Amino acid sequence: MAVPTAAKVREYLGENYKESDEELIQLYLETHQFYRRLQKEIKKGKLMYEYTNKAGATNQVKNPLSIELTKTVQTLNNLLKSLGLTPAQRKKIKSGEDPDEDDFDDF
Repeated sequence: MAVPTAAKVREYLGENYKESDEELIQLYLETHQFYRRLQKEIKKGKLMYEYTNKAGATNQVKNPLSIELTKTVQTLNNLLKSLGLTPAQRKKIKSGEDPDEDDFDDF
């Protein structure tokens, strides 16, 4: 997986880039770095762990880091949406559709 850079994100934004996007770009890069660290830690450890509750029963539970990884992916996706860089948003731009326009007013 390629490591994103601020320059690469700006390049993806192209003419849609605005200086106000910098904060989101930096937040995306920091979150992506955290995502990569979580991935490495999960690969080193187990996906399931034994947990003994107060009653003494032992159960298998998910690695807490895998739950955090899922949350981090959602955060990355939300940041991409904020920047207009999700595949669906790019498809609408290429097809000439206005992402904020819908058919509700025509109804």
